[in-house]
Amino acid sequence: MGGYEMLDAHPLSIMIVTSAMLVTPLYLFCVYHYSGASVSKGLALAGIFLVWGSVMTWFSIANIPDALGPAGALVIPICWLVPSLLLFLNQDWVLAEPLSQRWLIGLQVWRLIGGVFLIEMINGNIPGIFAYPAGLGDMLVGVVALIVLLIFRSAAIPRWAVLLVIGLGVFDFLSAFLFGYLSTPGALQLFYPEIDNRVISYPTGLIPLFLVPYCIFFHALSWLSLKRGA
Repeated sequence: MGGYEMLDAHPLSIMIVTSAMLVTPLYLFCVYHYSGASVSKGLALAGIFLVWGSVMTWFSIANIPDALGPAGALVIPICWLVPSLLLFLNQDWVLAEPLSQRWLIGLQVWRLIGGVFLIEMINGNIPGIFAYPAGLGDMLVGVVALIVLLIFRSAAIPRWAVLLVIGLGVFDFLSAFLFGYLSTPGALQLFYPEIDNRVISYPTGLIPLFLVPYCIFFHALSWLSLKRGA
């Protein structure tokens, strides 16, 4: 499956994505620890995401989706769905103890790293038809999540606020997927930007391959926790 390929990315993009990758297992552990839930369960889930992040790093650097040809178009949807699907199938174990909505929503503040797409658009690596909706959408969700945490910093986060963050977050991902898919060479391409959409290459590739599924997993955790609490 060929050699390795990386974007000539801005150093800031590499630092932001790498930092986010390093923090994700620790953050998941903290969710369980500070929610008063099972610490061993938090460690187990953090370890699973650590391994998966390592595999996805190889996927991005080795450009596996492109190497798979037409089947490569299925990689991102599968990555987005599988963690949350496994959560739904094992929710009685994952959510045996209640988790803090404050910590679950807090993860979405990290969506501010979507600014990396705008940095790489300016750097000439990603077309604006994808970078604007994906980057600005992520940053909007991150700001809304931060505002919710600040407004309800000394009170329980109400149901409507949790659903607002989930709804905006899911809509942003669907929008990013649509513009990304329709601007990438293929049978359904509708947009033909001057530069190829190489978002799947390292380091930006770790966002759709790992960080987006991780955020979707947290949306699912947040929704299931809200449902079980109700």
